Amino acid sequence: MEIQDSLKHLPELHAHISSSIAPHVYWHIANSEGYKLPKRDYHEFVDHVVLSPDRKMTLKEYLDNIYHPILNKLSAGALALEKGVYETFGGAYRSNNITLYELRGNPMKHNREGQVDLDHAIMAMLRGMERALLEYPKLRAGLIFCLDRQFTFEQNQIIVEKAIKYKRRGVIGIDFSNYNKQGFHFKDYTALVAKARENGLKVTAHSGETDDTNDIWECIESINPDRIGHGVKAAYDKKLMKELASRKITLEVCPLSNLMTKAVKDDAAMEYILKTFYDNGVQFSINTDWPETIENGHLRDQYQYILEKKMLNEDQIRQVIEWGFNATFIPMKEKESNLYL
Repeated sequence: MEIQDSLKHLPELHAHISSSIAPHVYWHIANSEGYKLPKRDYHEFVDHVVLSPDRKMTLKEYLDNIYHPILNKLSAGALALEKGVYETFGGAYRSNNITLYELRGNPMKHNREGQVDLDHAIMAMLRGMERALLEYPKLRAGLIFCLDRQFTFEQNQIIVEKAIKYKRRGVIGIDFSNYNKQGFHFKDYTALVAKARENGLKVTAHSGETDDTNDIWECIESINPDRIGHGVKAAYDKKLMKELASRKITLEVCPLSNLMTKAVKDDAAMEYILKTFYDNGVQFSINTDWPETIENGHLRDQYQYILEKKMLNEDQIRQVIEWGFNATFIPMKEKESNLYL
């Protein structure tokens, strides 16, 4: 089988709503709503929000200066959320052959700090997804609700309750996101994660992206997630890789995102990480994280990048794609209806 045939059906397991909405969609939303943007020219706006090899930022810098104050703000509210989610799913299927897409977001980051009813925000996300699923019957999709490491426990508890409430409509799991704050511990969430699981939700968590492997150890020993977002630091801990392989925890690796945010130093380091995981039996998938806010960051581009840089060979790429499909939280199979109704 030619590698291009394998790239005709791709799984996306780790992409965030705010960074998956294309800049032209944001531009339309902003001008429709009358938002004042940091740049008055479209191309200048794109340059402002998109990272590239010539314009890198640390994860904290990007989240604090662009992601949260600009992208989250523009994608807040029912109309913006529905349009953003709809355009994201449809665009991914049309342009990148993504046939399985798990999109994640924190509904409390998209409700204008409580000015928009949380259920209205969630329903808008679901409507956007359902519209895309109706238009593209071969696409399977689901939403993951992000808890926030900087939120209070009570806020995160509400998000889990909403995820359980809307499971029948296509909320498939929960995630722990954002960079750490002092006092956050996975062990405090053991009971809440157990409740989510009891109600049929899957669990993933950002860990091992910019923090050390101690965070991954606490994560797996406290909540034993089905998957881990990023997890790249595990490549430097042989004992941890053995534990991940034994528990069959799939890592959601996002190569270009980690390179653009300086979480991984350079191509050589990324090659080492991918090959080390593969050689140590650690299952992982290739994902975008921020497909529209990284230059040439779409999923097919990421696979082409890995192939061109010889980070993995064609057979390994096929295996990674298979691991991605096998690790999905989406319950519907390929030949079944893609609707949750």
